[in-house]
Amino acid sequence: MVGALARIGAIGAILAVGVALNLAQQHAPRANACGAAGPYDFDTYEPEKYDQVYSRSIELATAGRAINGVYTVASTGETVDLRYQGLLKGPRATRTATLDTKLAIPPTIYKSIAWIESDWQSASASVPYGGVGKSLRSFDCGYGIGQITSTMGNANGNATARQALIGTHFLYNIAEGVRILAEKWNAAPKFRPIAGEGDPSAIEDWYYAIWSYNGFAFINHPLNPVFDPLRGELWSCGNAAAPNAAYTRGSFTYPEKVYGCVKNPPVRNNAKLWQPQVFEMPKFADERVAKAFDTKNYLECADAGFAQGCPLMDYPTTIPDLKVVTHKDTTPPDPSATAAAFLGDPRLTYLGPTAVSLTGYGDGTSTTSTVTVTNVGAGIGPYRIRTSVPWIRVHHPNDALERSLDGGVVVGVDTDVVTQAPSGTKPRVAQKGYVSTLVIALAPDLMPPGQSSGKVWIEPLLGAGTAYEISVTGTNTAATTKYRSFVPGLAAGN
Repeated sequence: MVGALARIGAIGAILAVGVALNLAQQHAPRANACGAAGPYDFDTYEPEKYDQVYSRSIELATAGRAINGVYTVASTGETVDLRYQGLLKGPRATRTATLDTKLAIPPTIYKSIAWIESDWQSASASVPYGGVGKSLRSFDCGYGIGQITSTMGNANGNATARQALIGTHFLYNIAEGVRILAEKWNAAPKFRPIAGEGDPSAIEDWYYAIWSYNGFAFINHPLNPVFDPLRGELWSCGNAAAPNAAYTRGSFTYPEKVYGCVKNPPVRNNAKLWQPQVFEMPKFADERVAKAFDTKNYLECADAGFAQGCPLMDYPTTIPDLKVVTHKDTTPPDPSATAAAFLGDPRLTYLGPTAVSLTGYGDGTSTTSTVTVTNVGAGIGPYRIRTSVPWIRVHHPNDALERSLDGGVVVGVDTDVVTQAPSGTKPRVAQKGYVSTLVIALAPDLMPPGQSSGKVWIEPLLGAGTAYEISVTGTNTAATTKYRSFVPGLAAGN
């Protein structure tokens, strides 16, 4: 309880001198992460052995071995670069200026971040492990296991290839999450403070980067008075045997949640999801640490837009007088793990018409046409769906009428796809592979009166296969519509 008692004293001192805590800054204002055109809707594959797959995927991504090249989408010429960018290192005065891809992120840190973000889920809770279904999406449009919000805004209705890969494939989602964490680390010293010597191998030195992954807002400051000062240093991560287990997840700041899971890994199938790590939280008993976390330093830096990188918040993570040293991640490397095992060799084919004529009715329904997408190769085949006009909808046969799918996956027959998870007396039911059946329909309330034309494109995002183009002629018989004329580029201010 040394940390908790020291924190109580620090808070008392802060309140005694009358530091004005701006409660309006507790929650950082976030831009509309969904974008002007609303959220994307993706399908994904949730690995059946998710504990092994996600663990190894994160280890690959944090070591810079998940995505090794730039991918080009043949149909549009878009390039997707989700390669690990590397890290800077060193304290403020001698920080390196060049990113080094040989510097890795401690894998347990991102494993814990992903657990806090999604409980290690890529798909929504209705999708069984080993199944295909809706991608996990938060209310503020965070997607997948890493709950990626930045870069995922929808400006014009169609997802970019990069967005669709992040929304449909867990490895690309993890790779983007790791890139974001690296970006937060690399924001120091220009826009962020530095913990310790800025050593990427030191678990302790990631404190500010972890804080920033959730937004460098005052709500995550350890001395924020909205939190109980008796809560202890770390969340239990759901471990009933951990200290202060009575405190819930919401009782802790974001770094305290993440570091809590680093120390107390969640248990699934009677096994810990990762090896617990040893480290030290900021030692408020040291005057330099207590001074660095003075809330006045944060608030003044926030008022300046973090433009100077909050140098007064730099603090030591090695304190010889208190026998405090930094620690490295002890996760053993797995030299046999390769991204190819998770990417496979997808090859997409299609069955359906290339031109359709549909009729929309006043009750919001329409006639439909069907296309099937098949992966005749191996592994997971992500694809994207684009439409030239907003009144064309694409969804699965049993989806709600208003769903409009932006991307999904098809799975080769080399992989089992679970259609029913075992539960009680229910057996596990699985099939070889997964074929995606897509319904092309109209949204009459978004159409102009009479006859209109548009197109649908279904495009592979990995592996082999060409884009599939469907010309749609739609006739709107509805008496009234919500039709708006869309002027290209207007939303961008052109």
